[in-house]
Amino acid sequence: MGKMRIFLDTNVLVDFCAEREPFYADAAAIIDMGYNKEAKLIASSLTLVNIAYVMRKVKPHSLVMQKIDQLVNLCAISSIDRQTIASAIAAQPTDFEDAVQYHSALQAKADLIISRDTKGFAEFDLPVMTPAEFIARCAE
Repeated sequence: MGKMRIFLDTNVLVDFCAEREPFYADAAAIIDMGYNKEAKLIASSLTLVNIAYVMRKVKPHSLVMQKIDQLVNLCAISSIDRQTIASAIAAQPTDFEDAVQYHSALQAKADLIISRDTKGFAEFDLPVMTPAEFIARCAE
């Protein structure tokens, strides 16, 4: 069996890029797993856009672009296309953005979603864990 394919939700990658406390350490540990080739990390194209949007108000533009470039070189980037959106709509989700992320993760053949908002993915089939839960599970 190959490496675990981990889909990282936007909040986890914003935590990493913006070094948001108290969440940064767990996000950084997961990013390190990608650098160390212990896991295959996946982020959606929507997440990269959302990172730029969220961080533009709190970090210099050059740093935001550097962080996005870092993620593009580390993560597989899953697409958000017509089928992704149609599948998300058809799911009649409580949270449309989470449904779009979920269907992007499915298309990328992710094994797991890591998000601090696990309840947003509760109505879907892929396993979901918080970064802290995932780090604890890896330590077992």
